[in-house]
Amino acid sequence: MAPGTPNPAKMLLRNEVASRIASLSAEEKTRQSRVVYEKVINHPWYKSSKRIALYMSTDQEVDTARLLEHVKQKGAAFVPQYAGGHMKMLRVETGDEAAMDVTKHGIAQHAKDAARDDALESGGLDLIIAPGLAFSKSGSRLGHGGGYYDRFLAKVRSNPETAPKVVALAFNCQMVEKVPVEDTDQKMDDVIAAD
Repeated sequence: MAPGTPNPAKMLLRNEVASRIASLSAEEKTRQSRVVYEKVINHPWYKSSKRIALYMSTDQEVDTARLLEHVKQKGAAFVPQYAGGHMKMLRVETGDEAAMDVTKHGIAQHAKDAARDDALESGGLDLIIAPGLAFSKSGSRLGHGGGYYDRFLAKVRSNPETAPKVVALAFNCQMVEKVPVEDTDQKMDDVIAAD
């Protein structure tokens, strides 16, 4: 397949899983998000991590608001900032969430001119909590198609000595038998779903 050509198998799975997520009630999303939260805060990798990157969730993803608060209490929390085809992980400070801009994709992030610690320039990360649309039990991940996380993970994993663990969060309906993957797709070290 030519570079830049959308993979039809990925597009099909994206549509299928997106409609499964859309059919979940708000109550069910809240219930599953609570279960995932408990599993994360009790996970050995999370317990041993001080510098943690996580995503700012939309209503189509496992809710990370409570987790963000937990991370801030135990160490340093970093969230993505997307700009010009690149993604950085910037530190979240008190009051940041309320002041964040929302991208055209509905993702809250620091303003372009926000002066915040960049995780990779200020000591790296211990753990990355990643979003995605679909996951297999073996850790394959289907993202939204921008490649931001795959490029970022490839960069932080280029040095195995300092590479953080990467965990994805999922609603049960996001777990599938098989995810179509390409050479540039990065695997998750673990996927935490409600069940």
